Amino acid sequence: MIARLSADEVAALRLALHTEPGRRRPETLAALSERDDLIRTLAATYYPGLSRNQQAKAIRRDLLRYAGGEWRRTRSDEVCRHRDNRRVLYWRILRLRGGHVPAVRTIFGILGVRG
Repeated sequence: MIARLSADEVAALRLALHTEPGRRRPETLAALSERDDLIRTLAATYYPGLSRNQQAKAIRRDLLRYAGGEWRRTRSDEVCRHRDNRRVLYWRILRLRGGHVPAVRTIFGILGVRG
């Protein structure tokens, strides 16, 4: 496909895909945005009666527990095998960022922004 592009078209494509130093790539921004939406959904669905700080701590605790156990068996799956919606959310959150569990402070900030 790229072989069919002219030199000017390749240069324009390279410029469009270029990210300045210190800036996040578009795919990283999209993954973070989706992760944030999933975290807000998790908080609203499974931790509705808690304060934002309590929600952040509970979400991190549960994500760490999942990451230390079931995630090890399911991280290479192309499609989530879980039937439980809560574990599907955990799986999707970890999948988006390579298994990284966000800090309480990060989750707290995410919950403070309405998506």
